[in-house]
Amino acid sequence: MSKKFVVVALSLMILAGCASYPEQIRIADNVALTSYENAVQQNIDFGTARWSGVIAEISNKANQTRLEVVYFPSGSNGRPAVSDQTKGRFVTYINGFLDPMVYQRGKSVTVLGDLTRSEVGKVDEYEYRYPVIKDAKVYLWPKQEERIEVIDTWPMMRPYPYPYYWGYGPGVRVRTITKQQSTTQGAVHVDNNKQNKVQP
Repeated sequence: MSKKFVVVALSLMILAGCASYPEQIRIADNVALTSYENAVQQNIDFGTARWSGVIAEISNKANQTRLEVVYFPSGSNGRPAVSDQTKGRFVTYINGFLDPMVYQRGKSVTVLGDLTRSEVGKVDEYEYRYPVIKDAKVYLWPKQEERIEVIDTWPMMRPYPYPYYWGYGPGVRVRTITKQQSTTQGAVHVDNNKQNKVQP
């Protein structure tokens, strides 16, 4: 047994856990997953990975689709927790055709598949090494809408400009409501390995 395998098996793989991921990208609780950070730092090119992020580029090949994804860590349900900080990008290949009008740049996805050899490419003029997931299943997350509601107003302690100090002033309590536009995917995925059968 190689030293690399032992190191990866003991310290670089994580259990799937009990997060309630969508059915398309669920795995058994005893399946080990390789984290994005470990794949990048150790240049790991084998094992199973399930990563989330936002589509940066999409290109359809003869028999598969290539997605370039900006990585963001998953929330408890698998949806990427998008912020202004990211640890990098990755590439995933999906068998069949993905419509670019559906899988548009900026949309959130979670992919599940097998790691393979990394690719070297460019982000603008910057040379970049992408970890790669092959033969992936992809889940396109429904768009979310957010609205902010004012619950009530009440006096609260707040600072006043110098030379004044802390005192009571008006305050507003708000809440953010997040709602998905749809609970189902409207994406069309044509799998060329299944005689061009259209699947929802």
